Amino acid sequence: MKMKPTVAPLFSKRTAPQLFGLALITVTLALLLECAPGTIRGSANAQSSEPASGAGTFPGKNWSKAGRPEELGWSSEKLAAARQQAGAIGSAAVFIVHRGQVVSEWGETAKHFNVHSIRKSFLSALYGVPGLAEKFDLNATMEQLGIDDNEPRLTAVEKQATVRDLLKARSGVYHPALYETDAMKKRRPARGSHAPGTFWYYNNWDFNALGTIFEQRTGVGVFEAFQRHLAQPLGMEDFRMEDTEYVRGADSIHPAYPFRMTARDMARFGLLFARGGQWNGKQIIPAKWVAESTTSWSPATSESGEVRCGYGYLWWTELNGLQLEGVDLPRGSYSARGAGGHYILVVPAWDLVVVHRVDTDKKDGPRVTGGQFGKLVKLIVEAMPEPAKKKLATADAQSLPLPQSLDELVPALMAKHKVPGVAIVGIADRRIAWERQYGVRAAGQPETVRNDTLFEAASMSKPLAAYAALKLVEQGRLDLDRPLREYLDRPYLTNEPLHLKITARMVLSHTTGFPNWREGGWRAGGPLPVKSEPGTKFTYSGEGFLYLQRVLEHLTGELFEKYIQRTLLAPVGIQTGGYVWRDAFAPLAAAGHNDKGEVPPSRELFRQANTAYSLYCSPMEYALFLVELLRLDRSAPHSLSAKSLEAMFTRTTKTAERSSVVRRGGPRDEPSYYGLGWAMDATASGDRLRHSGSNGTGFRCYCEFDPKRGTGIVIMTNGAGGD
Repeated sequence: MKMKPTVAPLFSKRTAPQLFGLALITVTLALLLECAPGTIRGSANAQSSEPASGAGTFPGKNWSKAGRPEELGWSSEKLAAARQQAGAIGSAAVFIVHRGQVVSEWGETAKHFNVHSIRKSFLSALYGVPGLAEKFDLNATMEQLGIDDNEPRLTAVEKQATVRDLLKARSGVYHPALYETDAMKKRRPARGSHAPGTFWYYNNWDFNALGTIFEQRTGVGVFEAFQRHLAQPLGMEDFRMEDTEYVRGADSIHPAYPFRMTARDMARFGLLFARGGQWNGKQIIPAKWVAESTTSWSPATSESGEVRCGYGYLWWTELNGLQLEGVDLPRGSYSARGAGGHYILVVPAWDLVVVHRVDTDKKDGPRVTGGQFGKLVKLIVEAMPEPAKKKLATADAQSLPLPQSLDELVPALMAKHKVPGVAIVGIADRRIAWERQYGVRAAGQPETVRNDTLFEAASMSKPLAAYAALKLVEQGRLDLDRPLREYLDRPYLTNEPLHLKITARMVLSHTTGFPNWREGGWRAGGPLPVKSEPGTKFTYSGEGFLYLQRVLEHLTGELFEKYIQRTLLAPVGIQTGGYVWRDAFAPLAAAGHNDKGEVPPSRELFRQANTAYSLYCSPMEYALFLVELLRLDRSAPHSLSAKSLEAMFTRTTKTAERSSVVRRGGPRDEPSYYGLGWAMDATASGDRLRHSGSNGTGFRCYCEFDPKRGTGIVIMTNGAGGD
């Protein structure tokens, strides 16, 4: 049963007309930021310590097995069809557990096969075990932990990857690793191609280094810890230390740690997670860790960029209904997977665990694809009693963790407002925390929105220009309160004496007196009036930023595009985006759409930089800019000082004609303010910094962050819908 998204109660009626484009999405996601991105707010994954009714059975020394599947409400006839499929695809063992009892088992369920990459989910569980978990700071960097590798050693940037980045397979460290398949080696990105935290890649370096970190911090070997904290408490029948080994080699100093295990022991591990980490009345792993580690933090993509499912902390997770090919499973399902067709499938909503094994010891033996296993699971599910599938279906209606709570809401809003594509990036603990992409780059075309899809940032271009201006202030090259005219060889405008009073501070706080744009647009070069005394009244203005841009170009002796690329974009890791359209953008760029969801017959491409609106970038790249603003260490050459950031984030102007975003539980008549380049709203936790963007080419976007909590969100869309 799918939860119907609730939209209307989340915001007041007076809010929607104030926002451009995808109004409801921007408001709703700003509200969701009341919980920090990445915060677990409750999960269908993590059952309470008291399992659902009828789901309280655990195995003792041996598994309890029904005499006939019908005793548990299952169909022997339909299970026979599933067993026939297992034989046809070359399955070595299948072990099915429902409500803690064995429904059926086929093949060599007591044989120790190599689990391959399922070892990674075992390690993820160990990171959450009480008594061990306290030894880890998931936000500690490789540099802080002293983690390196053999030549070529980790770069300074790679060493900024955190333990959490490794758990999510988002380290950006593409050093050779042990125990890689040929396909993994072939797909491995180039060193330095992605900053830590910004890109998902299934990376054995991450997984192996996590083993090193575990042993370094706990003083206990991975296998010894597994035996003590998991195998023994769960009563595994067959686990033996002699079935474990470290794999070492010349490629890396971080060994792999493969296990050999039986299907029936692996099912105990799966049942532990299906029950939210609880086993026979004892909480072996905290339910919060079960939920956090099985949350979809990233889309898991194929080599072609197709989203296959999600990825948590070393678990393959359900994402937008995707978990296994060819079968529909409830929200919150997840699996551990190993090369060749090894699976531990966990379906908490049904209290179901399915273990699948393949004899990968046979070099030329059968291998089971994801599609084949999906078909097998479909047949197994068809044998389930229908009441059992409905019994716990209400788990779908439980509060899901961010970001999974967006996976039904956002597509529903996209359909309502005729927006073909959306990309969102969440920030927590001052780092990239999660990402989501929905829909397509252009209506009627198959290319989906991806991690690297370029959008028009529109007015969200302005804060980067504000950052550049404040850096020049720090260098003594620009004074915020000196009239901009004094930096130029001649007046910027003729026959407009009031503009001679305009300063950089007035531009950044939108008190120049300029309109947003002059009649006919800035390129036409028509008259630009100053409609109010500079410095006295809030008047949002793109023209003001263009004026400041001309001063910055004069001071630096460079076109703005070249200057900003060198001094800000490249240093923070923005490798693709820029303020000027390049033909290389075309394969990555989203198309804009009108309010009917249609691509206009022609599109203006920005061949000249305009600091007010012309930035092209992905949400991930824009999030890197927000991470730079949130960074506590301000020592990098490109970084603004803490004093400059304080000035940027300090209320300067009350925006009388603009109200703050209405948040659930917040004041409804609180005015909005402007600092230097950012709008800000008062919230219970302190001022929230935000900016939106709206280009006539059919793009709408929004970002928001909390400097105190280190949280943030970036949303970009390719539709004008919602007006």
